[in-house]
Amino acid sequence: MAASNNKSSNTKEDLKKEFRLFDKNNDGFIDKDELKLVLKKILPKFNLPDDEVKRMISNVDKNNDGKIDYNEFMESIYPQLQSMQ
Repeated sequence: MAASNNKSSNTKEDLKKEFRLFDKNNDGFIDKDELKLVLKKILPKFNLPDDEVKRMISNVDKNNDGKIDYNEFMESIYPQLQSMQ
């Protein structure tokens, strides 16, 4: 059980680091421009239109402020990781 909690804690720390990679201006949110910048780095030849990036954000954005905060990020990513373990 302790190993499981440690693994979970490590995963959460890794996700915090990932969130910070997206949150370029360190304001606690991932906005359209930040998401687009990261996607461009990951897939340099693949250029998503702004409306598609906005759609990606809206799929995660629970409070409809047009940005992804850390809790929304965790709610969208962490359950998927749990099911893969």
